[in-house]
Amino acid sequence: MDWDDIKVLLALARKGSARGAAQVLGVSNSTVTRRLDELEHSLQAHLFDRTPDGYRMTAAAEQLLPTAEHVEELILAAERRIHGDDQHLQGPIRLTLPSSDGMGSLIARLGRFAGQYPGIDLEISASPEALDLSRREADIAVRVMPAGGKPPDYLIGRRMSALSASAYVHRDLLKPEAPEDVSHLVWIGKEPAGQKADWLDMTDFPDHPRRHAIADLSLVVAAVRAKMGMAFMPCLFANEHEELVRVPGASVVHHSDLWVLTHKDLRLSARLRVLREVIAEEFDRLRPQLDSRAT
Repeated sequence: MDWDDIKVLLALARKGSARGAAQVLGVSNSTVTRRLDELEHSLQAHLFDRTPDGYRMTAAAEQLLPTAEHVEELILAAERRIHGDDQHLQGPIRLTLPSSDGMGSLIARLGRFAGQYPGIDLEISASPEALDLSRREADIAVRVMPAGGKPPDYLIGRRMSALSASAYVHRDLLKPEAPEDVSHLVWIGKEPAGQKADWLDMTDFPDHPRRHAIADLSLVVAAVRAKMGMAFMPCLFANEHEELVRVPGASVVHHSDLWVLTHKDLRLSARLRVLREVIAEEFDRLRPQLDSRAT
């Protein structure tokens, strides 16, 4: 059983499908199934039940999983230490950003960074999911965390800024003769059945009706621009569209914090250090837009 076998076992256990495992491993679906067949043959054990809903671990796989995870952590720790000692300004950097249109300014700055450091290749992904820095799914992560939250101990980083939020609406939905009268407005943000809309407690209009369950923030912004209602969202995203205005009477609150994080084993890597500094400088420039309470 080699490291490639372990990676297949772990990917299938975590993703539950050959397709999901293939995406994680960067191989084809057929490669995943072939490697699994070879692994089961070499171990003389049935590891996964193939069902219409995906791959389900057998008792043999569950028994093997803790050992596989331990081997994985040992190998990844060694890789992190090697990369952490790298003092050369060349090589790839995997950067993950929040899935949001609000990162456009940072992308422009990264374009200039790429020109300054031709030996560094950026692998940029945007996802609402927090990629695992301990498994090196990313080297640097820009993450939005709840206000006052702290990253886990194995990560190091800097809190870049508070992120403020408020209620925003398309200006055409306000009554020209009485813009302060917002009794007719409805929220965009209906939660799935059984889930409480905790964010309502942060607003000044918790009793207004809610419609349109839209989870993705960029789609929420698009829905507000399409005059579907008002939405509670970070001020940064509303500030990019002049037709969006703060709902009269709406407070600006400290909603979350923006962090730049990396694994502590990578803190000495030269290329990661220089990119973290560039990101920090850009967010420092953007702080008045990130936290509108000071404006």
